[in-house]
Amino acid sequence: MLWLYLALVAYFINAVVFVVDKYLLVGQIPKYHAYAFGVSILSIASLLLIPFGVSWQGLSYFLIAVSSGAAFFVGLIFFYKVIKQSDISVAATQVGTITAVFTYILSVIILKDTLSLISSLAFVFFVLGIYLLGQIEKKVFIFAVLAGLFGGVYYVLMKHLFNESSFINGLFWTRIGFIGAAFCSLLSREVRQEVMFSLKHVSRKSKSVFVFNKFLAGIGFIMLYLSINSGNVSLVNALLGVKFLFIFLLAVIFGKKITEVKEKLSKKILISKTTGIILTGIGFLLLFLNNHG
Repeated sequence: MLWLYLALVAYFINAVVFVVDKYLLVGQIPKYHAYAFGVSILSIASLLLIPFGVSWQGLSYFLIAVSSGAAFFVGLIFFYKVIKQSDISVAATQVGTITAVFTYILSVIILKDTLSLISSLAFVFFVLGIYLLGQIEKKVFIFAVLAGLFGGVYYVLMKHLFNESSFINGLFWTRIGFIGAAFCSLLSREVRQEVMFSLKHVSRKSKSVFVFNKFLAGIGFIMLYLSINSGNVSLVNALLGVKFLFIFLLAVIFGKKITEVKEKLSKKILISKTTGIILTGIGFLLLFLNNHG
């Protein structure tokens, strides 16, 4: 059950991070390619892992790790685009729902995972809850699908790497792929222009908030990796419904003072999101009972 508690804490931290991401992308750092590139640059800190057991695991392992990291980078670009164009709770829910579905499908195909009947039922409730917590908007649906697809590839390949070697190796080599993909993106003139624009025009205060937010994200992701390493990758992702609840509550609380993260709160949306929370709660209860059965 340790993986479950690690996932819950990680998702709360990630909820805080996403709300800050929304704030920065709407007004402070509006270029989402540059935003994703900035995240990758901070991942250079993963070099600090080298003394803690990093080792060469062979070409096949390296290529899978690079593919996982590259998928993460591409998924981030699409995710930040969705965040920029939607309410943060809606954006996170859209991408999270699709990521959970693709992760489930790919884990069955690639990892040969199987779920018990109760766990499968819990997964269904989580997906339904996730969907209702934030309704799909047509204008960003295609980007949510792409973000979810690449996110699913990333999570499943990451789990495969954990199965084949240590947590440290899996984390380090995927970060190398992440950073490498980011630098390869600079081959695009448009991306280079966005990165240079952000470096020149973003205020020092916004850059500091960005760095601190990504440091916080790093803590959340490490906890999430540990959860994936010790649990089932599909169920860890299915718990995203809890994170969306955190995001929605934080956005409602801070949206009263910060216009960039203000949520649409019509009666229809409130009913939809409340229903989603209830379904997610049922799924969480089923998962808890299954792990204590």
